[in-house]
Amino acid sequence: MVYQSLFKNNKGMKKYSLLFLFLVAVTSMNAQTTGQLTVTVTTSSTDDGFAPNNIVAVWIQDNSGKFVKTLLAFADAQTARLTNWVTATPVGNTTDATTGATQTEHGTRTCTWNGTNVSKAIVADGTYTVKMEMAESNSGSRVGTFTFEKGPNAITLTPTNIPSFSNINITWTPNPTAIEKVLMDKLYSIYPNPAHTFIYVSGPDIKKIQIQSLSGANLLVSNQQKVDLSTLVRGSYLLKVVSESGSYAVKFIKE
Repeated sequence: MVYQSLFKNNKGMKKYSLLFLFLVAVTSMNAQTTGQLTVTVTTSSTDDGFAPNNIVAVWIQDNSGKFVKTLLAFADAQTARLTNWVTATPVGNTTDATTGATQTEHGTRTCTWNGTNVSKAIVADGTYTVKMEMAESNSGSRVGTFTFEKGPNAITLTPTNIPSFSNINITWTPNPTAIEKVLMDKLYSIYPNPAHTFIYVSGPDIKKIQIQSLSGANLLVSNQQKVDLSTLVRGSYLLKVVSESGSYAVKFIKE
């Protein structure tokens, strides 16, 4: 954690000792961590029904099996064939979900979750389940079930391929607390912002730098503190610093 690194690197400094103790107390009380879950999966054909046309849904359930939120639903008029999703959701709820029509071919699907339920309230930390369902015939569907821990620690899961679903990646990236962000702002800086061709990152123990879209999709990865932005179009992005102490993200503009 960031505060552990700061405490170690500033041993004997009273202000950091007090800040460390205060941060530990605040962190222990934080039971509703904000952050982003990114789910990526590639679908594939398993029977000859109406393939390659297919319908798919991805959603979150809590540890008791209660529906939390739909992340993706590509089904349109064929929704009823996603029987597990329809049963789990209140009337097929798609609040804030990525939605679309029946897919005409298989491919990689990506969706995100910001840790909230359909009422837009941050849910408590704990064990949650990513459910995914795909159908390409009238005879039934295939379902994947993967559990993860929502909390202050970042996690990345790469489950084994199962029928219909492969290249599965589930990543939870917690947002830093307000206090952690203050500390990270003191350790790391990016410049210039707005940037043109390059952006520079200064700070200790940097392992890698990721450039992401605002939805969390990785666009660039660099192990250099000078990052070439020439392949990016103008717009707003996230720069994520991954260091020995943790991760830190900041928004910047490419002009």
